[in-house]
Amino acid sequence: MPNLGQTKTRLLVMGAVVTAGTLVSGAVGGLVAGLAGNILANDLGDLAKRLGEDEKILSDRELSQAVWQAIALVIESVAEQNHYPLHKDILKRLAKSTLAEPPIEVQLDNTVEIEETQLPALFSSKAEEFQAVRLLDLETWKQIVDWLCHLHHVSIPELRNHLAQRLYVMFPSALREVLKEDAARGGQAFAAMQLLLLGNITAALKQSNTQNTEIVKRLENVATAQQLCEIIARVESGGQDLAEIKQTLSAIAARQIRRLPVPDDFQWIIKDKTDGFVGRVFVFDRISQFFQKQPKGYFIIEADPGMGKSSILAEFVRRHDCIVYFNQRNEGITSAEQFLRSVCTQIIETYQLNYDKEIPPENTRNSNFLSKLLTEVSAKLKSGEKLVIAVDALDEVDLSSQSPGANVLYLPSVLPDKVYFIVTKRPLPPDQLPLQVRDKQLFDLIQYPADNEKDVEAYIRQRIHRVAEWIKSRGATEKQFVSTLVKKSERNFMYLRYVFDDIENGKYSDLEIQDLPSDLQDYYYKHWERMGMNAQPKPLFKIQIVYILSESPQPIPFEEIIEILIANNQQQQELGLRVQEVLDEWSQFLREENKYQQTFYSLYHSSFRDFLRNEKTVQRAGITLPGIITMMTQS
Repeated sequence: MPNLGQTKTRLLVMGAVVTAGTLVSGAVGGLVAGLAGNILANDLGDLAKRLGEDEKILSDRELSQAVWQAIALVIESVAEQNHYPLHKDILKRLAKSTLAEPPIEVQLDNTVEIEETQLPALFSSKAEEFQAVRLLDLETWKQIVDWLCHLHHVSIPELRNHLAQRLYVMFPSALREVLKEDAARGGQAFAAMQLLLLGNITAALKQSNTQNTEIVKRLENVATAQQLCEIIARVESGGQDLAEIKQTLSAIAARQIRRLPVPDDFQWIIKDKTDGFVGRVFVFDRISQFFQKQPKGYFIIEADPGMGKSSILAEFVRRHDCIVYFNQRNEGITSAEQFLRSVCTQIIETYQLNYDKEIPPENTRNSNFLSKLLTEVSAKLKSGEKLVIAVDALDEVDLSSQSPGANVLYLPSVLPDKVYFIVTKRPLPPDQLPLQVRDKQLFDLIQYPADNEKDVEAYIRQRIHRVAEWIKSRGATEKQFVSTLVKKSERNFMYLRYVFDDIENGKYSDLEIQDLPSDLQDYYYKHWERMGMNAQPKPLFKIQIVYILSESPQPIPFEEIIEILIANNQQQQELGLRVQEVLDEWSQFLREENKYQQTFYSLYHSSFRDFLRNEKTVQRAGITLPGIITMMTQS
């Protein structure tokens, strides 16, 4: 068993130094070398030494788990080679134990010096050179094998040397594969490592005597996990030389990191919609191209419900300084007046215009005041600057809140230079959603099936580890599960979110993979059936509550739901408990918010409201929508 007296986490520091230079076609080191090819070997050696002396460089939990996952991968490969058939089950158990309960630290006496002769391989973009790097010596790996066996109560002394030898040779490539897969799923461990290293590398370069101001400046601007994963994806896709890597990094470094505050009404949306966000690089690329080619205009993202329009816009807002507005039918935020009041106030505050932030009513009845503000801001913007306004869900706007025939939300038909709108909407005909504007580009998500499918698969792989046991218990492989779910989802992220939540919460314990819902509407209907909504006699109490939530024009407090039911002859005894039980049954479709010392409820997504209003659903429920509305008004 190794000596645990040292405090330094050698494995993690080793992982940091190795991957800093070469993981995924160069990663940090490739970018460093690409931007500043004149850094001398002794400068790099000094930099690596100082990084290695930092005890806190990699305290990140996700990265430490990635290191142990790579070790488990090597142990598993030794078991699969079948050189030791009598010990195959023991090795598999050791690999599984290492994955299930990975140690957070391995504290070893051995320290590993980085030799100057290793630097070319460390900073190579070639996988074969990277895999040749050996930073932990064989004796250290033997100590690690002993430590793992002791920790997990495994005795394999006859395999100790062979297992250490395989770890000595295979660990770099195993870690590379683990972190590549992590980057494809959104890059939690990978991006955490990159961000930590970028900070340390930047600080170290500032302190060094090298004249690398360009690289320091650019490294400081690369600051988000998504941006890093974009670099990795592009480089890993093959064929990029250092000049192209420089160009990619320059483009990403030029992006703004959001500093403007998000209005309180929309903060929860940004957080919710960007949680677990993956991919969509092809959309952001097209937006960037639109900005580069057009001096102004509307970029219109169009797609069916659940395909990720709001998440794309939320992620764009999270990354960039822009004016932001989310129409939310389920929250009662649907009027042109609300939009103009919010957006005009944001513009005035952001650009310090000489207007009262309390927008008078007459300035919310047409586009005149908004257009005036946009023109003033356009005149103030310097070369290369732009004003971007992101607006979600135009199809959820209440058109009765504005003058007939006007553009939805009174959006200006013509924009001044350097002013852009990014808007999202469902595909609706012009008579249902008036938007007559110049300088526009329609981006139809449905026209990119391959890109959408790739991102859907990335989302599935990001969450698949949470349902691994469920998949295994059905005799299926992860590959089979991914393939089936990609097909059933029809590239709909809302479907995937609901299905994964249900599997994780044990609601599909009685289903095989092939029996999962076939699309979003089928998912809603099967949930409807599981809740007994088609039973005889009709569960009218449940149905009334669900439709009260559906037809409420804004979030409704718990107490008001009870008042409506009492007014319509429901017995008051234990009514609150019964209502809460129904709300709990439907919780995954609801947003719950506490304010004014009350709990308010609303439907989470408009596609579920559409399902409830569907003629077949209403008929199955044995109700009429006018009847529900009458019931609500009687209270």
